[in-house]
Amino acid sequence: MTSSAAQRDDAPGHRPPRGTSPAQVTLDELTRPGGEVLTDRKGRLVVRHGDLVVKTHMAEEELEPLLARLRLAADPRLGDVLLSPRRIRGGHGGLLAPVDGRLVSAWPAGTALCVDDVEAHVEDAPWTAAAALLARLHTTDLASLAPAPVPAAGVCARLRRSLDRMEAAVAGATEARAAGAQAAGAASVRGIERLADDVRRAYPTLPSWLGRTPARPGTAPALIHGDWHLGQVVRVASAPASAADAGWRIVDVDDLGWGDPAWDLARPAAWFAAGILPAEVWGTFLGAYREAGGPAAGPDGDPWEALDGPARAVAVQYAAGAVTDLAADGTPFDEGADAFVACARRMWSGR
Repeated sequence: MTSSAAQRDDAPGHRPPRGTSPAQVTLDELTRPGGEVLTDRKGRLVVRHGDLVVKTHMAEEELEPLLARLRLAADPRLGDVLLSPRRIRGGHGGLLAPVDGRLVSAWPAGTALCVDDVEAHVEDAPWTAAAALLARLHTTDLASLAPAPVPAAGVCARLRRSLDRMEAAVAGATEARAAGAQAAGAASVRGIERLADDVRRAYPTLPSWLGRTPARPGTAPALIHGDWHLGQVVRVASAPASAADAGWRIVDVDDLGWGDPAWDLARPAAWFAAGILPAEVWGTFLGAYREAGGPAAGPDGDPWEALDGPARAVAVQYAAGAVTDLAADGTPFDEGADAFVACARRMWSGR
């Protein structure tokens, strides 16, 4: 969640004016020392060098699916929705380069939303523009993208990864305590295990299809982002000021692909269900999405038949992440962590 009140030029978001063709990025530019670290979390490193943002992808990312996603982001037919990557001279497909055994991509730098401001002034965030962007993404004709391959969205792998990381972190805390080391700050291993058990017991209560396929059985798949939240939108300086979307574009396409569009509404839906996102903000977002033709929750009526499963999966994912951070780094629970672990507890206990 974010507010448009304060922004910064520290994330992909600025494109050169239309009609220009920026020079291809060289390997030397990708590997130059220094730069401003924007993100270094969960195996992804994002560094800014002036007008260039260099992203090192997770070690487990496979070349072909990631390259297919970057080709989609570079497709001009999606240029009013997704930020286009920079071309890399000599890279795989001109979009990815191997650096020290990892895949690296290049992006233009631009204006991102400030997370602290969003949390402080959530009602001021660009919910309407973001909803319109998602609706445009979800109504993209998948057949029109042929012959470009559209991979399955990475939502199932993301959910599994969050649980695997939690188990590894909890096991590490247990081993450290057994060896006599202080583990997870002031949190006891027994307390961490109880929290992890809430997550473990909540997972089997999710609809079974969520762990197998990104598309709900019996529904038509759409092109989805796969990890959408307000931190994934940036302002594009070259977009017309009068544009309905106010120049916002979606970034971070590592999970882009076909799937149930409900996944992209799942985070704000989970925030609302957990009591973190105000009802009026959720209503504004959902209403704007429906008005723009978004298909995830139907044109009207109760949206939860479609959103419930993915929203509960995101709650489990958030809870697992909170337990992971507590076990691995001693990061204390904040209001959000408490809310999502409580959600996980309610899922299995029925209370």
